Amino acid sequence: MSDAIQYYELNPLDTWFFREARGFDTSGSNTLSSLFPPPARTVAGAIRTLIGEQQQVDWNQFTNSNEYAELRQVIGVGDDLGKLKLTGPYLLLNSKRLYPAPLHLLAKENEYRFLEPGDAVNCDLGKVQLPCIKQKLTGAKPLEQCWLNAADLQRVLIGQSPEKVYKAKDLYAEEPRLGIARNNQQRTGIDGLLYQTRHLRPHSELAIGIGVKGIPNHCQLKSGIVRLGGEGRASTVRINDAAKLQIKSPISAGNKLLLMLLTNADFGNQWFPPEFKPIECDGIHKWQGMINEVELIIECAVIGKAAREGGWDLVKQQPRSVKSLIPAGSVYFCTVVGDIKIAIDRLHGQHIGNETALGRGELVIGTW
Repeated sequence: MSDAIQYYELNPLDTWFFREARGFDTSGSNTLSSLFPPPARTVAGAIRTLIGEQQQVDWNQFTNSNEYAELRQVIGVGDDLGKLKLTGPYLLLNSKRLYPAPLHLLAKENEYRFLEPGDAVNCDLGKVQLPCIKQKLTGAKPLEQCWLNAADLQRVLIGQSPEKVYKAKDLYAEEPRLGIARNNQQRTGIDGLLYQTRHLRPHSELAIGIGVKGIPNHCQLKSGIVRLGGEGRASTVRINDAAKLQIKSPISAGNKLLLMLLTNADFGNQWFPPEFKPIECDGIHKWQGMINEVELIIECAVIGKAAREGGWDLVKQQPRSVKSLIPAGSVYFCTVVGDIKIAIDRLHGQHIGNETALGRGELVIGTW
């Protein structure tokens, strides 16, 4: 068994489509957009499929045959990932990793401001500290669906402005597609089942990256082609070790840390990690808990719109329950109870929350 993480790059041969969670008939609309980056379970399924195909598996016999017992332990069955643990998925530009822009970074054209914990105010949560801008900039907005390279994220995590921000239009274009359900026996369209989708056509330099741990040496992936996402569009897969996390842990003399999510996190029905409980400090509501044996107090948070993930369960042949996840880019302003250096070492690059084997809840550490 290999304990090292192998990093892979997926490139499309045509377009990509990663269907959003809602159905075609919701909200009176028959147009569905594509999620991007793709859901972690979608990419995990592609990697598991490629491992099986390169081991020449017969999928009709895979679930029950003793011949594939060892392979089932490696790639699992259904929601069980077996021994695999993922990092990502994330974007690659010219084979180098891009990172979601932290949501406490606001921008207006080429000017930037940072949100910080403000004065305590009364709201539906009680008396809490809400994020505010210390230096006003009228019209400044969060950088949703924007990405930074490693050097710029490193600057932002210590409170400095980035040099370049990559927006969605810089990385891919949307292509509307029109389709209709078919009666395969009669080779005709079915009345009333016209639909529209919005595919993504990535620029030639853009790819999807994923890190995989737990693949035995005899099952290591070779370059190949796999079907990925809606409509089973073909994508090439190749090894890319340059896609490792390039963000260095900060040097902090105080006791304040910024926790940023690089991937969507599953905290159940909470907006904070499940280990945290409400406390009251000087009449102000805060949240205290442990992450990887580090005691933290959450002072304030900047959280984006919930990321909704659903999908199709191939084993049960039914829609998968839709989950609401804390989106990548969300940040938590924390105070460390204990040694700051130990806290940074134990938190930087770790995963928190539920389903961490899918790569959910990857953390990087900053300061505030």
